[in-house]
Amino acid sequence: MAVDEKQALIAKMLKLQHLFEPQADEISQEIVVKIKQVVDRLAKKRIQGANIEPEVHPVSIFIRDQMLDHHYQITTEQRDALFDMEEAAQEIAKKFFISFPGISGPL
Repeated sequence: MAVDEKQALIAKMLKLQHLFEPQADEISQEIVVKIKQVVDRLAKKRIQGANIEPEVHPVSIFIRDQMLDHHYQITTEQRDALFDMEEAAQEIAKKFFISFPGISGPL
C-alpha cells in the first residue's frame, strides 16, 4: 500500500469531518470526534494495510446506526463523502488481501 493511498483516505475523512463540523447537534459533533480520533490513529505510521479498514469501519457503522435508530438525516454531499471514504478504505484492504493466495471474494 502506498502512503499516497493512506493520505488520500485521510483527506476523504477530513472532508467528511468538515461537512459535519458546522452542525451543532450532538450526533454531528460525536461524528466529528470519532473521525478526528480515527484520523489521529491513521496518521501514525504503524497502522497500515489491512489494519486501516477496521479503523475506518466503526465511523461508517456509527453514522448508519444513527440514521436507522434515530432517523438522523445526512445531506447528499455527506452521503457521497461517506461512500468515498468507505470505498477508499475497502480498496486499501482489497490490495492487501489480494496478495495472499487462497483469499478471495468480497471483504
